[in-house]
Amino acid sequence: MGTSRRAEIRIPSRLRGSAMGAPGGKINRPRTELKKKLFKRRRVLNRERRLKHRVVGAVIDEGLITRHHLKKRASSARANITLSGKKRRKLLQQIRLAQKEKAAMEVEAPAKPVRTTEPQPKSQKKTKAPQDVDMENLEDGS
Repeated sequence: MGTSRRAEIRIPSRLRGSAMGAPGGKINRPRTELKKKLFKRRRVLNRERRLKHRVVGAVIDEGLITRHHLKKRASSARANITLSGKKRRKLLQQIRLAQKEKAAMEVEAPAKPVRTTEPQPKSQKKTKAPQDVDMENLEDGS
């Protein structure tokens, strides 16, 4: 009964100071330039791949796009964008009125006198010469 057994504690190999080192590399060592460039390259390529294969939703009324459509497109590119009948009519009416107004402005514009290409002589302001004023002696009278 005299044989005593020592309790053996097993330490995992990743925690032991082995020749291979930790799987993540040294803890406080900064990344090398090459590694940084490789990470950036992978990030950029993935972004391009994502943008290339992006699904874009359908736009029903191509000519009628509001700022709300653009906002929606920015937040969710896949969403189908449709206009209600009321909004569609209002936008079409707005466009028609703007075109009428523009046409009316174009008709009025030529009615103004056409400028000549020669520069007009500028009117020069006349400056008055300072006049000599004689001061009367008030001392004599008092």
